[in-house]
Amino acid sequence: MKKSIFILLSLIISAKIALAQQGENDLKNFRFGLKAAPMITWYKPDDQKKFESGGAMFRFSYGLSTEFRLNKVSFLATGLQLDYDGGKLNMLDTNYYFLNKDSEIISKDDTTGQSYTLYQLKDRTYRTTYVTIPLTLKLRTNEIGLLTYYGQFGVNASFRMKNRVNDDVLASPNWAAASQTDIENTSDMQLFKFALNVGGGVEWGITGSTALIFGVNYLNGFSNVLKKESEYLFRTGTNDFSATKQNARSNGVVFTVGVLF
Repeated sequence: MKKSIFILLSLIISAKIALAQQGENDLKNFRFGLKAAPMITWYKPDDQKKFESGGAMFRFSYGLSTEFRLNKVSFLATGLQLDYDGGKLNMLDTNYYFLNKDSEIISKDDTTGQSYTLYQLKDRTYRTTYVTIPLTLKLRTNEIGLLTYYGQFGVNASFRMKNRVNDDVLASPNWAAASQTDIENTSDMQLFKFALNVGGGVEWGITGSTALIFGVNYLNGFSNVLKKESEYLFRTGTNDFSATKQNARSNGVVFTVGVLF
């Protein structure tokens, strides 16, 4: 009887150990979680004779994080997130656009039969929403106490959803200073945005494989977020209503707080 009880207990303990190891391996092979990320973002124009960065602004991002183990120290870190991106540009060159009576921006070729006002644009603040898939290589240290340190390197691929702008302008015919806010400007933005993603942080183990994540990442945009030739902005001259050529890249610093299971 004692021998049977001993064998039974041994089997139960062995099974628990096996299940625990299997669960641990599964969690290490695949992890998922949620994150929130305050961001400081700004636009960097290529043509600094025509545009000037108007400084940084506070934005926000949140979404789902996933990790796939490649070996003992490296993971493929990806996920799906919603980014509220933005930046500000000061216009060093002369640029104009039309707004109709409903405060909707219209093309210079679409003014026939419409009531509109001509504005000279002085500076513009962009607020753009993107769906982003980060693709990064994450390298982790061994656990040191309750902490695990990591670094990561990769790219962010973003799909533009919508864009609105706030403008400081001079309004015709008297060219008085004015503001125009919350103007729909989505079609004047590129559909895709790509950025280099470099950063690092720490995981704070809570229980089992569950950990709190604290990270800082730098995003260096390498694609133009604006249409190469604007659909709405134009320069004037003698019989010249040529479309404004525009180019700016979105950069940012991201502070991530999240949890991984």
